[in-house]
Amino acid sequence: MTQSMSRVSRCIDNGPCEGFQGIFKDMLFILYPNIQSREEMIHAIYRTLDYYINEYPQKRYKGKTCEHVRKEALQSSEPTIYPIKQANRYIKFWTEIEQKKQRALQQAI
Repeated sequence: MTQSMSRVSRCIDNGPCEGFQGIFKDMLFILYPNIQSREEMIHAIYRTLDYYINEYPQKRYKGKTCEHVRKEALQSSEPTIYPIKQANRYIKFWTEIEQKKQRALQQAI
């Protein structure tokens, strides 16, 4: 696993990774609510990841699992495209950044 570092003052860069971690932790504690030891935690993490990849149907993949989509892509010369839903909060964030830049440029003139 590689550490992710966002650009300075751009915490939103890590949003997708943070989002996945949130989903993963929710799943982990729903599937394994009574973890008591380090060994149980390690087992639970591996089993939750296996569940996420092989058993968890995802809306963005039209009810298919990650593994199903991966196998389809490897077997096809034209893989199915699953567009990522636009996150309006990111669009709003970057629009506001651009507006601030423009105001700063105008004030500097």
